[in-house]
Amino acid sequence: MNRLVGGWGSLVLVLCGLLAITPVRALDPDRAIGQLTHVWYENQLPQGTVLSIAQRKDGSIWLATYGGLVHHSGAEFDTIDPRVAPALKSTAITAVCVDRDGTLWIGTLNGGLYRSRERDLEPVALPANIKSVFGIVQGRGGALWLTTNAGVARMGNSGIGLLSEASGFPPRGFYRAIVADAVGGVWIAVDGVGVVHWHDGQVETFDTQRGLPTNAVYSLAIDHDGVVWVGTQAGPVRYRHGRFERDPRVAALDSKRIYSLFGDRDGSMWFAPLGMGICRLTTTRFDCDNTMSGLVGETVRSMFEDREGNLWMGTTSSGVHRFSDSKLITVTGKMDSNAVRAVYQDHAGTLWVGTDGAGLARYDDQVLVPAKTINAKLPSLLLRAIVADAAGNLWVGSTEGVSRIAPDGTVRNFGIGDGLPGTIVFAFAPSRDGGMWVGTLQGVAKITGNKVSVVDGTHGDDTRALYEDPIGRLWIGERSGLRCLHDGRVDRCGTDGLPGMSVFAFHPEPDGDLWLGTSVGLMRIREQTVQAFTRRAGFYGDAVFAILDDDEGHFWMSSNRGIARLARADIDALDHGTVAQVEPHWYGKNDGMLSQQANGASQTPGWRTRDGRMWFGTANGVVIVDPKHQRVNRMRPPVAIERVLVDGRDAAPAHVGRIGPGVERIELHYAAMSYVAPAAVKYRYRVEGFDRGWIDAGGSRIAYYTNLPAGDYVFKVIASNNDGVWNTDGASVAFTIVPSWYESWWFRTLVAITVIGLLAAVYRLRVWRLHERQRELTREVAQRTEALRNANAELKRVAGLDGLTHIANRGAFNQRLREVLDRHAASGTPMAVLMCDVDAFKSYNDTYGHLAGDAALTAVAGALTGVLRRETDLAARYGGEEFAVLLAGCDVIEAAKIAQYMLEAVRALAIEHRSSDTAPHVTISIGIAALVPTAMDSPEQMLRCADEALYRAKANGRNRVGGGLDHPG
Repeated sequence: MNRLVGGWGSLVLVLCGLLAITPVRALDPDRAIGQLTHVWYENQLPQGTVLSIAQRKDGSIWLATYGGLVHHSGAEFDTIDPRVAPALKSTAITAVCVDRDGTLWIGTLNGGLYRSRERDLEPVALPANIKSVFGIVQGRGGALWLTTNAGVARMGNSGIGLLSEASGFPPRGFYRAIVADAVGGVWIAVDGVGVVHWHDGQVETFDTQRGLPTNAVYSLAIDHDGVVWVGTQAGPVRYRHGRFERDPRVAALDSKRIYSLFGDRDGSMWFAPLGMGICRLTTTRFDCDNTMSGLVGETVRSMFEDREGNLWMGTTSSGVHRFSDSKLITVTGKMDSNAVRAVYQDHAGTLWVGTDGAGLARYDDQVLVPAKTINAKLPSLLLRAIVADAAGNLWVGSTEGVSRIAPDGTVRNFGIGDGLPGTIVFAFAPSRDGGMWVGTLQGVAKITGNKVSVVDGTHGDDTRALYEDPIGRLWIGERSGLRCLHDGRVDRCGTDGLPGMSVFAFHPEPDGDLWLGTSVGLMRIREQTVQAFTRRAGFYGDAVFAILDDDEGHFWMSSNRGIARLARADIDALDHGTVAQVEPHWYGKNDGMLSQQANGASQTPGWRTRDGRMWFGTANGVVIVDPKHQRVNRMRPPVAIERVLVDGRDAAPAHVGRIGPGVERIELHYAAMSYVAPAAVKYRYRVEGFDRGWIDAGGSRIAYYTNLPAGDYVFKVIASNNDGVWNTDGASVAFTIVPSWYESWWFRTLVAITVIGLLAAVYRLRVWRLHERQRELTREVAQRTEALRNANAELKRVAGLDGLTHIANRGAFNQRLREVLDRHAASGTPMAVLMCDVDAFKSYNDTYGHLAGDAALTAVAGALTGVLRRETDLAARYGGEEFAVLLAGCDVIEAAKIAQYMLEAVRALAIEHRSSDTAPHVTISIGIAALVPTAMDSPEQMLRCADEALYRAKANGRNRVGGGLDHPG
């Protein structure tokens, strides 16, 4: 956005719709600081010092840095400095403040004061001796208070004036902070002097005689109850009964320098003591965390709470940090490894965690604590399974056998020498007779007392899960299928044994149903009938490692794709045939997982504790799911159109107006200001007058349109936050594309008159020479008529081409798709649509430039069309880096072959793409929708099906083909 003309004013956010509700709650005080989602922005800023933070009514975040004013709308950070805003005379921004009218005030170092009501940045006249503004706050009465190089200034309706010693203020000093209370008072921290309080024209100074531990004061804050807090060189103090005093709850901070403190809206106090990281005082506890990346040894200079309850912290050198609540909590510990492979709660309520390299650990005071005494007795610290028996023994499976830990702490280890068929132990199942079933890499054994016996018929079987049912039958989940042990005989459990898949988990139901977590999704065995809930339940080859029931109507499952929640009502709907497809809700990094790779392939990778919470092991910590206390972000995200480019040139979003003629490409950049999980924000957009329906853009923040016909249009975009709450008002921009001369009414009228005149002349000539030149005139009329037809056909052809790639454009493709769909519905023959997207194309443009990007698109278009061999096939540029291919009379098998040829054709171009995570050269991903259409099918359904298949291809790694068998209905 630095390229916008007219300064930062052209960054105006066209806001449509207000926030749905009042500000939400603050960060959850029951979570440890380390359990909050922490995002660190440093390299995105022009300079690492963030002195002040504010939020405008449109939801945008504004930062004061020494490198310029910074605007943030959820994805990128845009710098406003004198290069883009000539009115700004200094790059050193020292303060930002948004008043109750929505005006943004900007204080600078040696550049004075500025304000922005709408989109214009304008300087504010100050007394000649005021050069720098360090702090800005609005008092209850509406006056603006400034701390400046010349002293404290008050700006109201009658103007601005300095408050001197005659008014009771101390001589000019170094002002550290200024805040306004709810009763009309203003508090100012003056380093070396103390705290100055102004109220109703009266000034009072607080120093060491009035309770301050030192006159070296750094920060001020007012908590939820209106109490004033001061951060000093010797710790924090609070104002009570006419003086300041220490709070014994934060005695650990008494000797610490407190450069910043903040009171959130729910009553917690946040402190940034030098050398202690971040500390927080809630109604029930005081805790600190000095392990946050980017904050260790850092000085926090500013804190701010936005309307969604996120807490922002600006630092001296490491930029800005954001703390947010998440759906899930990830717990780690100070251990050699936080890769968790097993979770189990014993009879005493202790939660045990088995790690991949740090042995056994306990969940204690919101962190993982290694069980050092026990670990010293284990043969291996690479654990795979944990369970307890009725006697209170804890059984641990590792890569070196079984360890039985007695309640008194004694450990009995079992290995190959004791009779185990294999050393790597993946599974346990307590037996009704008091023994313990053990599943290993080389078969199943049973340990009774100290005796180990191997189950015949399981030698060499890689066993991953065990379950003994009420009749004593042992279910055995293997890497190669399903087996059962009953009455000494191993069989296939009355099924086909599930060949070709692995079984990782069992979940029995009271009604006798048995659910299986497998390498391809969810399975159910009901009365010896196996029912698959894989693709139709939203599992596209996703392994299910653990299955937990929340007793609230949902299954929770872990996989390498994250954690999935699937409603039982959806399963019932599949059973009854009322729906053909359901999708689970997937949780991942946007929801608080440090790693969405859930570890599994062994017993107990997930566990539900007696308090109803569920625990899942991942590659980085154990994830806690609390279904009864999941925070929901109910705030509608404000939506703005931030930038419009017409053939690469900026146009003010609020005043696009009439453009053209001859416009080839329009880019519209938009944003939704939601910061809880910005990556989870979803968008839909449409151009009224062109698009038939909403286009699901996912997380993309740019819409591309090429070769729009002349006419009046309205572009509209709507967005949802991380919890799917939509702002359906969204934002919009109207524009008109002016027709080219050959598209104007007068030209068409002239052509019509000319044609009519020409026909009349030909007719008169034909009558005049009817007898003697009848054949010649007939041939001449035919030639002229054919010429006119060819001219019209050429005009139609040109109008249907994409101006860049010279293949069909979106309008021509949509028209052909409707025709082919109707024709195939009547004939009952198959057809297919391919949606192709150039992988990481934005990165390509950013790396090589738009000219190179245009050349790459043209080359890709040539490669796609070069694959097509039939005249009935059509390749078109559908928008931006997206292409669509129509294959008439083509079934899914042939469509898949053609799609593969297209992948290879693009690869063969060998266009360098060093910024791609997929390949070192330009690649594409393709989604296929193929069907024999009926009269009920529509082009939109088919395109949506192909687009969904494209999404799956990109989600599975890009540079590949997805879909092909789905019906758009």
